[in-house]
Amino acid sequence: MKQLNVLIATLFYAILFTNSQNITAQTPGQSEFDASGNGYIEYIHGNLPIIISAPHGGTITSGSLPNRGCGTTEPDDNTGILIRAIQDEIFAQTGGYAHIIINNLNRIKLDPNREVAEATCSSNTNETDTNQALYYWNAFHNFIDDASASVETNYSKGLYIDLHGQSHTTPRIEIGYRISRSDLTNSTTNHLNTVTGATLTSLVANNLNNYTQEELVRGTNSLGALFHNAPGTYYASQNYPGCGRNGTNGYRATPSNFYGGSGSCNDTAPNNSSYFSGFYYNNERHGSGPAASDGLGGGGTIDGIMTEVNRRVRDVGSTLEPFAMDYANVVLNYIDIHYNDFTIFNYGAATYDVTDTDPSPTIDGVPNGIFTSTTGLTINANTGEIDASNSLVGIYTVTYSFGPTSTTYPNGYYSTTRNVEITDNTLSTETIESEHLLFVYPNPTEDFIHFKASKKISEVLLYNTIGQTIGNYTFNENTGKIDLSSFPTGLYIVQFLDDNKNKVLTKQVVKK
Repeated sequence: MKQLNVLIATLFYAILFTNSQNITAQTPGQSEFDASGNGYIEYIHGNLPIIISAPHGGTITSGSLPNRGCGTTEPDDNTGILIRAIQDEIFAQTGGYAHIIINNLNRIKLDPNREVAEATCSSNTNETDTNQALYYWNAFHNFIDDASASVETNYSKGLYIDLHGQSHTTPRIEIGYRISRSDLTNSTTNHLNTVTGATLTSLVANNLNNYTQEELVRGTNSLGALFHNAPGTYYASQNYPGCGRNGTNGYRATPSNFYGGSGSCNDTAPNNSSYFSGFYYNNERHGSGPAASDGLGGGGTIDGIMTEVNRRVRDVGSTLEPFAMDYANVVLNYIDIHYNDFTIFNYGAATYDVTDTDPSPTIDGVPNGIFTSTTGLTINANTGEIDASNSLVGIYTVTYSFGPTSTTYPNGYYSTTRNVEITDNTLSTETIESEHLLFVYPNPTEDFIHFKASKKISEVLLYNTIGQTIGNYTFNENTGKIDLSSFPTGLYIVQFLDDNKNKVLTKQVVKK
């Protein structure tokens, strides 16, 4: 019953927008539809460096568009539902949205994962005719282009995934990088490093761990390996994976680093099993490899990956929901491992004195983030410049954040921290006040501070940084010491009084 209800709700959702007017939405999480008013092509705007499209999950067969009479017309059941569930889980984890592009038309009406002639099965060239599939083919790809431009502007790089479903006999996720079956099965050591034209070309040239193409495709941090090690156990508990994977977590995927035995249990390559290798229009046009067959797209800093998920992970009401959660977490993990230098920054030194010129950081990540710090450091939230003279002595954590904000991540989902120390070199020097010569040493200290004065000191008061008195010491001596060993590390204020209870000196003291 749950599966039926979800399907009915999905169909109703698609029909609801069939006659709606165009919605121009730039707010993350809100849908924008093609300008026809039919609601056939949908773009849910995002604010993360992730773009996912579902070209074959649509269910709409009504309307004036002619049926396709060429190519493949079999839909990818439930991928239109799956992609929304993935986006929901990404939001739950980050407070942000992946960019989502959905073809709500059944594949018998439009196949946007093909060059236009096969996609529409028409020779129509009128791009403004909303009664022809060409109009919607353009809308689908223009939305992905818009999403790519947004990611490049905000993050400088990112990942595009074309989400498909397949019903091959071997129950695993097939991951296509525009690398052929023969290249994946080639037994020559590191052969994949010699293969050109993959749709993750940009990532191979620029990834955080300097992984080779071989390591990115089937190493321990490849997408396939992350699916194998996904924490979810529901799918495996249904005894679907086979090859020694039953009852454990994760999903089988190829290519990956998993070798479950020869033949169809070897997931390091597809071998003789059916496999979609990623030589398809969407992946080629919107990935970072060579342009698609019509000369459009290719290059850039948005990498492309095609995922063909097996039938048994798309069962609404059973496996689809937990799989969507795992899929979302795998993609977020993949971004963190290979792309996430978005908030890298550094100061020129680790320590600054209150008399130093105010330091500003070098931002190696993306601009326009937010700087915050622990209490006591005066810092410009936009530039990260530290006001040294108006900061208290101490060690501080500075954080640079960027990306979507939420209750969990109020300053942005991605962040990097650095420690900065503020010192005051005048704290260890002699001071003359009220005709008294007074020495205070050592400063900073690990246990005791000593004083030596030209006249008797009757009382010493110890304060914390919020003005509370935490110590009162009586001396009536010219010299003395104060035990700070039981106090936590931090900054303290010490006030010295003479015989008449007049303030002689107020000093900042650092307990290490």
